[in-house]
Amino acid sequence: MDDLISESAKRQLRKEIPALKAEILALYRSLDRKFGLHAAEVPIEFGFDEERLGAYTPSGNGQEESFYFSLVFVGYLSRESLHREDKLDLYRHEYAHYMQFHMDIPQEYRFRSGLHGSAWKYCCSLVGAAPSEYYRFGKGREKHDYEKALNNPWKNPHTALLDLAHRKREAEDSRNRMIRYRKGDTVVHPKFGSGTIEDLEQMTGSVRLTIRFPDAVRKIDQKWLLRSNYKKRS
Repeated sequence: MDDLISESAKRQLRKEIPALKAEILALYRSLDRKFGLHAAEVPIEFGFDEERLGAYTPSGNGQEESFYFSLVFVGYLSRESLHREDKLDLYRHEYAHYMQFHMDIPQEYRFRSGLHGSAWKYCCSLVGAAPSEYYRFGKGREKHDYEKALNNPWKNPHTALLDLAHRKREAEDSRNRMIRYRKGDTVVHPKFGSGTIEDLEQMTGSVRLTIRFPDAVRKIDQKWLLRSNYKKRS
């Protein structure tokens, strides 16, 4: 996905790495002091992944321990940049993954295995991260119900499927609300012809574009344009 980002944009985003790294390390050092851990000593890598906001990789299987964050989302200059509260939530999200591998998790919170299972949610409750597998706009600013998240939800045989469907919807909403166009971009519609984007409204699960066509101004959902493969013109 890196080829979708211009080289000039990448150069600008790379300039932000020292400030972003300092921001992450300040948070991780404060959490390390609280829990007696050493996450701030783990290397932090940055890239331009458009599908992955962040990641924690434990050591093993030929891999070095590291944190990763996408400049597409955490970079201050990026038009798709996360809000500060959501960035901090992302940093805590990955710290909680680190904790899974470096802390003893009480047995009562081991009822569901997996990368985002009950042990990870327990760690989220300790650091104040949203106990949600996927990023959702504004989640970092919500008050989280850890008691509900840490109760064993698997007594109902259908709960796992319902939870999976819910998480898939959240992931789709997150992708749909990422802005892929700019004001002034020109798009070609099969019925209305060539139009210029005059405004963009970021919504919960989509982006609404205001487009001026030769005959009228119309509002069209961005995801419809993307699905229909009507690409913007320079």
